[in-house]
Amino acid sequence: MRETDTPAAPEMLPPASTPSHTNGIHVLSWMYQGSGYLDIGDRRYERERGVATWIPAEMEHVTGLRENSVSLPLGNAGTADLHLTAPLQVRFSSAWDDYLMFCSISARSALRPDDHDPRHILDLFAEQAAAQRALSVPMPTDPRARAVAMECLRRIGEPGGAQDPETDGTQDAEIHRALRDETGMTLGRWRYAARMRIARDLLTGGAPPSAVARRIGYAHLPTFSAAFSRFHGLSPREYQEREAAGGR
Repeated sequence: MRETDTPAAPEMLPPASTPSHTNGIHVLSWMYQGSGYLDIGDRRYERERGVATWIPAEMEHVTGLRENSVSLPLGNAGTADLHLTAPLQVRFSSAWDDYLMFCSISARSALRPDDHDPRHILDLFAEQAAAQRALSVPMPTDPRARAVAMECLRRIGEPGGAQDPETDGTQDAEIHRALRDETGMTLGRWRYAARMRIARDLLTGGAPPSAVARRIGYAHLPTFSAAFSRFHGLSPREYQEREAAGGR
């Protein structure tokens, strides 16, 4: 075939969107290129390049792609494996592109390692979420104290996530001392500060206080509101309204 007979590749990919629908399982979708959005009710969640989004099961939604954008599935989870009442988003840097592409192919085709575990994507997402949350709080550098702090961040939205992680009793005092020396806080105070600062970031992003409460492990909104007010000096709703007004 002569070169002049080769069809020209399209210059741009057209925008696209799904009909409004629900899924019976939680679905993890990654923006490989460009940008898109997730609409649930009257709320729009922006999906930028590198962002992976858990779309909750049984929640009617529309997913859309803007021009020249590509979104890929990374995996899914049943409701017994993941408790999810609102979308969760985590950003991956471009250094993850090859590995996440590999995960996507493994999740959706027979081309996968012999020991492929489809549940590993849950741990991968949890680790990245914990690393992202760590940006909101001072982190210790002592390896043992940092491991305990990261475990707190990983479990912050799980039942029992407000409790201290299990540690070796012989090292417990040393870990607590290192955390206090390096962050100025006891483990309990550090965990409280982490939850409140993560809550602040979620509220700034537009999440409703009830969803934020569940995301950081509070079963009841009034309990969360009281804790947030003690830490920040104003209620979650007042904080959100102030941020919407430009921080005045």
